[in-house]
Amino acid sequence: MSNPLQVVDISTLDAETGKNLLNAASSQGFLFVEGHGFSDREISELFTLSNGFFSLDQNYKDQYAIDSSNHGYVRSGGENLSPGDQKTGDPKEALNISFLDFVTGESAKPIPDYFSGERKVALQSIIKRLYELSLRIMKLVAIGLEMKDIDWFDSRYDPEKPSGTTFRLLHYPGQKSLSPEAAIRAGAHTDYGSVTLLFQQENQEGLEIHSQISKKWEAVPFVPSNSTKFSGEAPPIIVNIGDQLSYWTAGLLKSTIHRVKFPAKVQESGQDRYSIVFFSHPNDDTILEPVPSELTRAIKGRGTNSESNPITSKKHLEKRLAATYGWKK
Repeated sequence: MSNPLQVVDISTLDAETGKNLLNAASSQGFLFVEGHGFSDREISELFTLSNGFFSLDQNYKDQYAIDSSNHGYVRSGGENLSPGDQKTGDPKEALNISFLDFVTGESAKPIPDYFSGERKVALQSIIKRLYELSLRIMKLVAIGLEMKDIDWFDSRYDPEKPSGTTFRLLHYPGQKSLSPEAAIRAGAHTDYGSVTLLFQQENQEGLEIHSQISKKWEAVPFVPSNSTKFSGEAPPIIVNIGDQLSYWTAGLLKSTIHRVKFPAKVQESGQDRYSIVFFSHPNDDTILEPVPSELTRAIKGRGTNSESNPITSKKHLEKRLAATYGWKK
């Protein structure tokens, strides 16, 4: 399977890397990053931890049901990412961990006691480092945008202020049906935050993007790690642009529509699919207006923001969640 996305080495913070990342992001809204610093072993262990949680009794998982704060367990069918196109919820289950403290990696709200002891320590470490990685990517965006203050985004990601940032474990149960409807496991949507970081496993493909170039659905393959340059590192992480970064860049970077659709080989095998996601959001009170860059000033409009006036990060998230879960705005 060919790869429609670019792979960018982010191990160095410099103008060339910033330019490469911005070019990759502006062409498709999705890219792979290597040089991220996560080891293959720790990500494999994280997937094992995720598998263990989803294999637990349904009644146990339901004790931690998601609420309107976007924290908790989502039953299969409980989420509809494309409510305008789908009558029923997506056939997947998830665990959202929100209200995060990025100094400790802990959530201010209860999480399943399955994540205790060493499991909790491992989870907290991953969350803290994903936060740091998201800030590194935002700094590279600032460099690519030729912003005078390359730390501009940092003040909008103050770890002591609340944000909608969410760490998510996902499980797509396998099934052998080949009907088109059954193959769609997460409806077509854009992500709500600034950038999304995604880990996926080999032979568990399913992510598809609606290409900004071909205007067609294109499958995103599994890309192995560059063992020559980054020995022991986990495979490249998928990064995609969310709505809020699209607002910030006046549409220069677009939040690309994507979905999860099991390819035939995964459908036929009946194999489950697991993924791990980090949705990075700026602080709740951040106003989503174009950043101070000559590149954004040259673009008319506000990207995907159809509001007559810029809204805050929190208001945008509340609006999207209300549609996804059927909650009141």
